Amino acid sequence: MDAGVVTSSAPVSVSVTPPRHASRAVAGRLDGLRGVLPAACVIVIALVLGARSSPYFLDPGALLLHTGRYVEIGLLALALTIVIINGDIDLSVASNVAVSAAVLAIAHRAGAPIALSCALAVLTGLVLGLVNGVLVAVVGLPSLVATLGTLAAYRGISEILLGSDYIGDFPDSFAEVDRVMLFGTSAEWPIPLPLVVLLLTAAAFGFLLQRTNFGLRCLLTGSNSAATRFSGISIWRVRVQAFALSGMMAGAAAVLIASRLSSVSAGIATGMELPAITVVVLGGTSIFGGRGSILGTVVALFAVMAVREALAINNVQGETQDAVIGLILIASILVPRTVTRLRSRLVRGRVHT
Repeated sequence: MDAGVVTSSAPVSVSVTPPRHASRAVAGRLDGLRGVLPAACVIVIALVLGARSSPYFLDPGALLLHTGRYVEIGLLALALTIVIINGDIDLSVASNVAVSAAVLAIAHRAGAPIALSCALAVLTGLVLGLVNGVLVAVVGLPSLVATLGTLAAYRGISEILLGSDYIGDFPDSFAEVDRVMLFGTSAEWPIPLPLVVLLLTAAAFGFLLQRTNFGLRCLLTGSNSAATRFSGISIWRVRVQAFALSGMMAGAAAVLIASRLSSVSAGIATGMELPAITVVVLGGTSIFGGRGSILGTVVALFAVMAVREALAINNVQGETQDAVIGLILIASILVPRTVTRLRSRLVRGRVHT
């Protein structure tokens, strides 16, 4: 008798084995860790190239100081990992940052305390993320189309709110938070406060994905949304929550970038969605959903940082750096698919022989 089937004299059988897509989703938690290796290889290559260009490139203190300006990308990438694991995409994160930063600046200029202004920025990001979630999960628009539309809409809102103004009258206690060091500037290895915030946030997201029902539901949704729906899980709620997290992280990133730049304009965070999505995909998260890890995203963030810093030390312009990041994004999608196809052909060849 089959161990997974209960039989009787009546022609009825009841399966007690878990759904096949559920097993794939649980395996996706481990498969996502494979993204650590390619990202680690990129780090090594970038560090070697940078070290050959300058003997000071590998100075640990200098490298730690440079992490401050990549934290906003990291916050966006952490939330995008959850969204993409669900099988969705959020292209509006950078525009969300712009609107949230505009709300922060306008609220503070109107007399609100800086703490309240920061809270309003995070709340704004959360609301805009919820709008994306409703458009995708409730209205039924494809996430690519919906967030492409809100990318333009949110950027337009930031331009309406700020116009050509630059708002930068922030208090000294808020400005340049990336220069705040955990052990002081005199430490041999100064650790920027935003880096600590990023790592703590990454730990929280890792727990959320690996140790909670919400994380499992995201993996199930990305693996097979139809089967997950039939199993009784509220797909629309999981997807809305993922977009809400993405929006909230955009609001938090707005606070950090406004502090780092000490000013806010309508063009703030332009193009930030490209490196954020690159970080997620390079870190092993499948662009088609159902597989990914927070650890891979964190390692990939440092890989992108190493690449940009190695290019910068070789006097490569920002536009060229963006082109390189774009190529890395294409490669991080193309290479795994090619490897998978080659494995399938090898397996089929062995079966035929």
